[in-house]
Amino acid sequence: MTDDGEPGTWDAVTPGSDSNVNALDLHGPRSGHAVDGNKTVFVTDDGSTWKKVGIADANHNFYGVDSDATDDLTVVGGGGTAYHWNGSEWRREDTGDASLRDVERSGAHGLTVGGGGVVFRRDAGDWTQEATPTGSNLKAVVDAEGVEIAVGAERTVIER
Repeated sequence: MTDDGEPGTWDAVTPGSDSNVNALDLHGPRSGHAVDGNKTVFVTDDGSTWKKVGIADANHNFYGVDSDATDDLTVVGGGGTAYHWNGSEWRREDTGDASLRDVERSGAHGLTVGGGGVVFRRDAGDWTQEATPTGSNLKAVVDAEGVEIAVGAERTVIER
């Protein structure tokens, strides 16, 4: 974000729960979502003001967010939980016991990664775990035009 609209300068912004901001994703130049370690999702449409978005009965901290539009948001976190917002309701999906750290999703398809080297794929249905060559905690994932890359602890980089 910029300070008073001046390109190239940093401005301090605090979403508001007094917890670490764990992830941020924008779907527009100044519009997007952030998640924190206090079970909170935040939304902004100007990059400066942040509003809390509630998820009822979210019993886990959030670590990853994929913000594709105001009505297309996926959040992942502890306990293997994934939540998807479709503009009118949150849908909870469980992948298992892994702590999920990042997510990439486009429509019904998605990837999420987490503790112990887990990768889950979603193809028009439920999340399904895939085998990986690592047991290291994975922290981030990207799906770039059919090339999928995950990175994590112990200098781990895996590609598919």
